[in-house]
Amino acid sequence: MRLKNTLCIVLLVASVGLSACKPGSQAVATPTLEPQAVFTAAAQTAQARMTEMAAATPSSMPSTPTATIAVGTSTATMQLAATTPAATFPPAVSGSDRVEFVADLTVPDGTIFRPGEKFTKTWRLINAGTSTWTTAYSLVFFSGEQMGGAASTPLTAQVPAGQTVDIGVQLTAPSQEGKYTGYWMLRNASGTNFGMGSNADGAFYVQINVAGAAVTGTVTASGTGTPGVTASPTSGEGVVTSASLGVDTASVEETCPYTFTFTAQFVLSEAATVTYKLDVEAGIPLSLPAPTTASLSAGTHEWTYTLELTDSVSGTAYLHITAPEDVLSDPVSFTLTCR
Repeated sequence: MRLKNTLCIVLLVASVGLSACKPGSQAVATPTLEPQAVFTAAAQTAQARMTEMAAATPSSMPSTPTATIAVGTSTATMQLAATTPAATFPPAVSGSDRVEFVADLTVPDGTIFRPGEKFTKTWRLINAGTSTWTTAYSLVFFSGEQMGGAASTPLTAQVPAGQTVDIGVQLTAPSQEGKYTGYWMLRNASGTNFGMGSNADGAFYVQINVAGAAVTGTVTASGTGTPGVTASPTSGEGVVTSASLGVDTASVEETCPYTFTFTAQFVLSEAATVTYKLDVEAGIPLSLPAPTTASLSAGTHEWTYTLELTDSVSGTAYLHITAPEDVLSDPVSFTLTCR
């Protein structure tokens, strides 16, 4: 029986071989798969699946995932690129940051306010560093009296190196009388404060006096002679809430020509376009400064006028605001005696 089965197998193999060699017969081709193509297709499928898994559960993915692919009796192991979310960092600061102070545009040092009175302090500064100040930079309170100002106020526009910018902050005078100073700096996009000086560590500041009575002008004596007279301001319910005028020397005997210096101050309850001038009554023709028109923010504003006289004279001066409403300060008297 075993011999019979073996014989059958031999005959079957021989038959197949003879049919393959028979003229006119066609062998049926068996498709041949290229291993490399199979590997490529499989890898692409695995890569897509691994990307989906990384998006769904990124914390569970290995740092370098692999896939093993079998084709027949051959296997191939391939490394797949893991999908990792990009890290987010604060914008870098390119260059150095430093401030150069130019001027106090509003609220000169020593300006007097009523308790609780609101005002705007504006500094004119230069970007004295090498980086561009962007809107990611801010004006920040540093020390002293904050006076109700915001702890941080972003810049509203870019300031390239070497350019000038006017930066302001809304403040409120403290409720108690006294002298108050608040120090401010800038902060860059990386969160580092900077200011003036060679080390960029100097703060710029606002300095005011708070008095319970009405606001009065700020007058400083200059040169020799007696301290000047400070006029009481006018007060009202309109946009211009006060106006005052002072003079550096009320009475002087000097070689002529001689120049008087007048200091004018007024307070606005809101932003407005203001026209103002110096009016003088002296009984003689005088060459007076031309009226000034400016768009100003709410708060206290101060200007200086000079008046050169060549002859002895006694006169009275006023700060006269003609717009947005007509306001006249109290009079200031002055006398010049030429030697």
